[in-house]
Amino acid sequence: MKYLVFSDLHGSEKGLWLLKEAIEKQRPEALICLGDILYGAYDGAAKSCADFLSNLTLPILGVRGNCDFSSDEIALGFSLPPFRTFSYDGHTFHLAHVQPYGLFQKGDVVLFGHSHRKTLHEEGDVFYLNPGSIGKPRDGAYGYAIIEGKHLALFDAETHEELSSLTLE
Repeated sequence: MKYLVFSDLHGSEKGLWLLKEAIEKQRPEALICLGDILYGAYDGAAKSCADFLSNLTLPILGVRGNCDFSSDEIALGFSLPPFRTFSYDGHTFHLAHVQPYGLFQKGDVVLFGHSHRKTLHEEGDVFYLNPGSIGKPRDGAYGYAIIEGKHLALFDAETHEELSSLTLE
């Protein structure tokens, strides 16, 4: 399974264009959306973002961000719980908008957004991945991530260049 992970689209027209391009280039089998989907950009493309995401045939695993509302689930066509956990390739993945803190097990993968800054690192046998923002980056580059098998990678959303990667053990 190949997942494309994105966060903090914030209803951005440019972010939507970059997301469409990333999906076309990477050909994921599912999307992971880490929140702040429709609101917060200055170009007002929330309806276009909702229309695109609600009409995708790809499965979308989402979580609610601080700028999301329960009513957004209707427009988007997928649920937005505050947290989500799933198993993939022998690892437990924890999804949240804001970085969760807690007792994670060896080999767990924690996916989060909110900061608009990309990060990918291992700490105490736990892997942490923030794809940055595809709509309003604060670290100088629009971003997304790819999870495929045991490979985690961060990408620049404008160039599709791999910026960094880790292999799950």
